[in-house]
Amino acid sequence: MGAREGSAHLAVLDVAAGCGFDIGGSGIFRSGSAVLVGLPGAGVLGRVDTPARAASAHRQVIVSEVLTELGVTSITVTDPFEQPVVTDAGAVTMWTWLEVVDGEVPPRVLGQVARALHDATRGGLPDVPDFDLLAAVEAELDRAEESGLTAHADLALLRDRVARIVDDWPDAEDDPLGVALVHGDLHRHNVLSTPGGPVLADLELAGVGPVCADIVPHVVAVRRYGAPPHVLDDFLAGYGLEAGGWKGFEVLVQAYELWVTSWAVANRGVSALLDDEAEVRLDRWRPGHRFPRPWALH
Repeated sequence: MGAREGSAHLAVLDVAAGCGFDIGGSGIFRSGSAVLVGLPGAGVLGRVDTPARAASAHRQVIVSEVLTELGVTSITVTDPFEQPVVTDAGAVTMWTWLEVVDGEVPPRVLGQVARALHDATRGGLPDVPDFDLLAAVEAELDRAEESGLTAHADLALLRDRVARIVDDWPDAEDDPLGVALVHGDLHRHNVLSTPGGPVLADLELAGVGPVCADIVPHVVAVRRYGAPPHVLDDFLAGYGLEAGGWKGFEVLVQAYELWVTSWAVANRGVSALLDDEAEVRLDRWRPGHRFPRPWALH
């Protein structure tokens, strides 16, 4: 446990104790863009976003509450206090712990989950912020720059790509599939398999935007991660779609590739595997890139 994780752990314990939650057996569940702290005795998962990501914490709470009201199954914040709670370690949110069963949610079911989400929120929601993937990319690049583990030239290369995409960013209203609340990072690790069915998780990118944004991760899974083509076909079949063309789609694909690259770069130092993965993903953007091997999901 590093200093960041230690501070996050203590912040969650402090908030939990103030709410009367059982803090016995607590420990770090995961550390990445945010630090997740498990409180098994209370059936709660605490999340700590850095102070710079307070807006992301607010976004997650808002989206979760809206989805609950609409009957869309997603992770839920605990009662009975207002969240997020601002601490020195960052914005703390507390989530109901879910029992997860073995096995991943298959692509066809992911397509059905996406369709249900979009159908329930078609046209957008006034209280939900806009989908802003590039702002999330910039936040991860800031975190990478602060760590000092990535060459300035590589970070400058990624920021230049962000600037180019900003100029080409499509109008969500032009998406032939329409506008709705999109998850933004809808892949097999962000939909939990529970005894009651699939549950949307990790809502940090969610917002009102082009529906096509939730198809993009499956396109990137095939193009970059080496997933078989049927993964995309099955997702589209579950959604009830056939592959189609829209000039804004490829811009969304590049933006998502930047997101997963910046995430890997920002998490350098966590493990040797992530250090290596960051280099592989950076090669996607370097001049004369060769794609030495498929990307790996973490």
